[in-house]
Amino acid sequence: MPASWKYFGIRTLNMLLTIFVLAMLLSAVYVTIEEEDKEESINSRVLAEIEQKDFDDPNDAYEYREKRIQELKEEHNLDEPRIKRIFYSAVDLVTFDFGKSERYAVGGGREISAVIMAYLPYTILLFTSGAAIYSLIGILIGLKAAQFSRSKLDKIITLVSATSSSVPLWWAGMIFLVIFSYMLGWYPRPSPFFPYVKDVGYLGYIKELLIKMSLPLFTLILVKFGASLWTSRNIASRILQDDYIMAARSKGIPERRVIYGHTLKTAAPPIMTNTILALLTSFGGFLIAEVVFQWPGIGYLLRRALFESSTSYLTHGTSVFEQGLISAIVFILVVISIIGLYIADILYGLLDPRIEVGSQFSKEGK
Repeated sequence: MPASWKYFGIRTLNMLLTIFVLAMLLSAVYVTIEEEDKEESINSRVLAEIEQKDFDDPNDAYEYREKRIQELKEEHNLDEPRIKRIFYSAVDLVTFDFGKSERYAVGGGREISAVIMAYLPYTILLFTSGAAIYSLIGILIGLKAAQFSRSKLDKIITLVSATSSSVPLWWAGMIFLVIFSYMLGWYPRPSPFFPYVKDVGYLGYIKELLIKMSLPLFTLILVKFGASLWTSRNIASRILQDDYIMAARSKGIPERRVIYGHTLKTAAPPIMTNTILALLTSFGGFLIAEVVFQWPGIGYLLRRALFESSTSYLTHGTSVFEQGLISAIVFILVVISIIGLYIADILYGLLDPRIEVGSQFSKEGK
């Protein structure tokens, strides 16, 4: 078997195993919370039934209570072993069978997967667009800074990148909202709602989407491009000192080819890996920024599920806590992070020929 296929297979198995283990851990927390909530709800329901029946004999009330609690536990599968419920809950997670939401509905249905899919595309659209732009800007400017290392241009670029990467995304978002929305009026007031396509047409919907997307996208690029720039500049600076780069320059190869051919080709694996890791690190801050800009993404949905759960109550006073929805969102975010690390690992293996070479040397040694 070629080394690349073996490398790919091992990494894929590790990714799938990691996802299932994390699903088991998340299910253990979810099942524990769900069990406590259901037992509380069952006890409240049975007490209400006993008050309505008004038993004369306390022993009859006690027997009815024990029998009724056991029936409701069997109805809610609380009589089964906890490890069994955890396992089946983990299987539901990895198969994206999240159940139904208590409050949220999409298209007349309450399936959690449909609710998440109504919000997730907005997160993917904004985050991937911004990540692609600021990563490209950071790589290109970082290579230029490395080319003129220790010059005034390099010092200015380094200062700008350090300042940019030190500003929290959510804080910059609030400042830009105050300036561009509330003071200058250039940006509409934050709102998670978009007009219906049937009312404004596709062009009108796209126009409204781009307008609301402009300030979050600008903020994301301005705050995050510094880290990409700094990483690319440091990696390229070290490579430009290598002997084969000096030899290429001494042969009269054009500087543009040296930078974007020889240097970028060698720097691609570490730059790609560091860029993906930086994207995953900044993903959490971006979800908070969705709340600041009222952008209807997965972070905004998670905030609604968490905060609105503490303000709504059922008939008997039990809070409507969206365990299923919150667990599903957390699982989706974990899966995105694991897949991101997996992609970084695979790309590094594809871009770095030493993996195949290392395998060949191992075979020759045997």
